[in-house]
Amino acid sequence: MFKEMSFQEKLTLLFAVAMMIFLLAEEHGQILKIGNFALGMLCLCAYVPLSYKIIAEAFKGLIRTKRLNEQVLMVIATFGAFGIRDYAEALAVMAFEKYAQGKSRGEITSLIKLKPQSVRVITADESEEMVKPRKVKVGQRIRILKGEAVALDGVLLTEHADIDTSALTGESEPRVYQKGEEIPSGCINTGRVIELRVSRDHRNSSITRLLNLIEDAAANKSRPEALIRRFATWYTPLVVAGAVLLALIPLFLAGASWSDWLSRALVFLVVSCPCALVLSVPLSFFGGMGAVSKIGVMVKGTVFIENLAKLKAMAFDKTGTITKGAFTVSKVAALNGADENEVLGIAAALEKFSTHPLAKAVLDEARKRGVTVPELVNPQELTGLGLCGEIDEIKVVAGRYELALKECAEKIKRNQSFGTDIYVLKNNSLVGIIELFDEPKSGAREALTQLKELGISTCLITGDKRTAADKVAADLKISEVMAEQLPEDKLKNFEKFKRKYGLAAFVGDGINDAPVLAASDVGIAMGQFGSQAAVEAADAVVMTDDLTKIPRAVELSRKTYALAMQNLWFSVAVKLGILGLGALGYAGIWMAIFGDVGVLILAVLNAMRSLTFVKVKEYSSQNSTAISETAD
Repeated sequence: MFKEMSFQEKLTLLFAVAMMIFLLAEEHGQILKIGNFALGMLCLCAYVPLSYKIIAEAFKGLIRTKRLNEQVLMVIATFGAFGIRDYAEALAVMAFEKYAQGKSRGEITSLIKLKPQSVRVITADESEEMVKPRKVKVGQRIRILKGEAVALDGVLLTEHADIDTSALTGESEPRVYQKGEEIPSGCINTGRVIELRVSRDHRNSSITRLLNLIEDAAANKSRPEALIRRFATWYTPLVVAGAVLLALIPLFLAGASWSDWLSRALVFLVVSCPCALVLSVPLSFFGGMGAVSKIGVMVKGTVFIENLAKLKAMAFDKTGTITKGAFTVSKVAALNGADENEVLGIAAALEKFSTHPLAKAVLDEARKRGVTVPELVNPQELTGLGLCGEIDEIKVVAGRYELALKECAEKIKRNQSFGTDIYVLKNNSLVGIIELFDEPKSGAREALTQLKELGISTCLITGDKRTAADKVAADLKISEVMAEQLPEDKLKNFEKFKRKYGLAAFVGDGINDAPVLAASDVGIAMGQFGSQAAVEAADAVVMTDDLTKIPRAVELSRKTYALAMQNLWFSVAVKLGILGLGALGYAGIWMAIFGDVGVLILAVLNAMRSLTFVKVKEYSSQNSTAISETAD
């Protein structure tokens, strides 16, 4: 939090804390034996620069909303502390308020930094010129190297292109675009160098529209008001009105002593000091945030601890969130007299010449099984369909169903699988089908089971195809499935999901998930391998991508919320009791001080229990440095 403060703010806060310590020492030890007037002046030197903004906001809010909010409570408390010459308490309240304000989670507009800052524009003499995306015009040609992001929407001029669209669609498998097709911005070129003719300017590009969608979702996001603010809405006016009425009793009661009733009003104001609430309730939440961070989940604000505690439902993205985001061979089906090792060997011989993720999965499976890979000659890539070549002068083919249908002598049916299929042909005959699947993460089943036990409904929302989504949902016992969703669809359907269940969270990892993360009551991002867009838009980040940490975070949040409510009701009950006794004349200033300072100490000690919820870190910080900057 402190790194978000300016140097002046840091200096002001540190000076106030130092002055508070000095005032406490002088009050109890009489070290320099300074008089009350001098102590008051010293306190003002720290108090004014620390609190003038808060005081101004309190009165502005009072004039604008006609409500006595918690900031007015702060001002009354500190003014009261000055009145009874408790200068250290006045500084303590304002110092905490300054700290508690902190820095809210980063603005969604910071996601603009994720977009490429320059584009390779091809000039008339075929040379390259690096230009800002906003300066590129529709119709100009641009070049994208392997591994670079597509900065602007454009029509493909190259014969074909291997494009990773997972950031936009969540689809695991890279898509092959053919010449003449439009490639959206925000994707990654995973193949050879390609050229595009720009079809949309920077303002109307896919990535810009997506970022605008994120900003709109964040702006319209309804959040529960902070706990203290809701309480102060009725507490502060009642206390102030009560004190005024007590002071005015002699006007209506014959024979009443002004000094007696003014004393009662003073007791009323002293005991109403909100320090116990202002310190203990937020401290409970801060301690809970610390406990949750020890299990490897970084929460970006105390309000999200409250939201986690009250969750009714949770939706998940699939690729990279619930699943590993990498293909593995799930089945090798041998046909027409071939065996599995022969099918896998032919496919591996062909896939050695490909950099496609599916090829890696096939080669890994062949290596794991110890399959001998035959020598391939005359390898050829059939654009967007597969590969072919010769083994012992016999033609072999591996690729998509469309390629198999074209090359196979007999009529074949499409394999109905839950993943991606590679058809393997030998001498124009189908000899086998290799099924590949993006498997769920190791802790996914356990996490979903624990969430169900906590009474939280679950849903899968993904851009993947229906069969793959249904398979994962069936394996993990997720009751609701929304498949083949574009970013706009995800957001619209999640809003329906949220209306159905109430308070709802969303868990995702890609750029396409960022709008839904921003719109959810608690957005949870996978921090280790998730996109920076998701991490920035989320309210909580799972540092190690371990899904079992999510139900654990919900449990800790519920314990934290229960502790905060204990402090709230304990403080209110004691104060109301003393307020009643004070109004009747049975409580003196000593009891008022107990109702203030005593309750404060007890409530703070109780709040500190949240620091012991998790005594030892339950995760390894390895590989989590990339998101450490998001923790506030």
